[in-house]
Amino acid sequence: MLKLLKNKFLWLPIIVALFIGAYFSITAIPSTHVKVNDLPIAIVNEDSGVTGENLAKQITETTSSSNSSAMSIKWTVFDSEKKLLKDMNREKYYGAIVIPKDFSEKLQSLTTPNAQKAELKIIINQGMGTAVTTQVNTALTQMTTQLNNKLSTNLLQNVANRSTSIPATMALNLSNPLTIKKEKVNKTGDLANGGAHFFQSVWLGSLGTSMLLGFAFSKIRFKSLKEKFSALFVQLIAAGISALVIGYGVPALQSWILDVNIPNFTELGLFMSLCAFAFIIFINGVESWVGIISIPVFMLLLFFAAPLLTAVPESLNGFYSTLADWLPMSYMYRGVKSIMYFNHGPANSVVMGLIYTIITGLILIITAQFKKDNKKEGSN
Repeated sequence: MLKLLKNKFLWLPIIVALFIGAYFSITAIPSTHVKVNDLPIAIVNEDSGVTGENLAKQITETTSSSNSSAMSIKWTVFDSEKKLLKDMNREKYYGAIVIPKDFSEKLQSLTTPNAQKAELKIIINQGMGTAVTTQVNTALTQMTTQLNNKLSTNLLQNVANRSTSIPATMALNLSNPLTIKKEKVNKTGDLANGGAHFFQSVWLGSLGTSMLLGFAFSKIRFKSLKEKFSALFVQLIAAGISALVIGYGVPALQSWILDVNIPNFTELGLFMSLCAFAFIIFINGVESWVGIISIPVFMLLLFFAAPLLTAVPESLNGFYSTLADWLPMSYMYRGVKSIMYFNHGPANSVVMGLIYTIITGLILIITAQFKKDNKKEGSN
């Protein structure tokens, strides 16, 4: 029995089980007990009247979503809807409330025979993420409903102070003085999760390609450094061709199999090819130094990155936020969103991040060529 207890394979499954449990608990942190802090929301006040100014001030003093503490809001005031939409297209705001220029005028008309309901507009920037913008829509709807009730109470009280009787039509208008209009911009269409739809396929395709390229050259015994670099050149060409197949093949297959329309297909395919090439080169560079043991590590990275990338950036703490910015796959996720939903190319920081990933991988691959070759004679 004592000999059996000393057997390391008896304790190894327990250690592995604890490691797996701890690992997946850590990966679940970004999607557990989520609190969104300082979510950027805008308010546009185009009304020059005192009512519009007071209303804007009242709205911006609300820093949390309804009675829930799950989301706090950071308000930015605009004087033009056009300026707001420009910043929304730059992926800066999740939603907005717009006070039109005739708001005060129409609100005052409710106590006259020519009554017109005042309008508030809610704009949702859907491309920023379906889950979070759904939450924003709920929060802004609750706010405007509360404003409608408060304005109704104030208007009815003011009219009642001036007159002992209120006409039925006027009372009906004053009981519900606002019309709430809703609008979505940068719509997500058929694929609501952007890069999440392609992330696993591209990452696993790049991982498999890198592993197979490593195997293809691992059994060859090179006689000189020149032969090594000649083989490396062939390897890079193969990586480039594979990246193009992955970059265009993944969205094409998903479009066909899922029967969905993928916008900006050519630009998206080119960008995803760049992502796949960066992943292949980086993985191959690490594999050149560490060996095949790096493959399981990159597999585990897949499970770690998935919940991190789909989380709302404002919900991440400093550590996870920094990690999300530096993970190679985060560049793909952000770039795909920009192309698919915002109809513009990826940000310079995204492209440069991928280029730095490629450079890092190439440095690792090139320096690995100077390692001592321990392959036996007879390999070919």
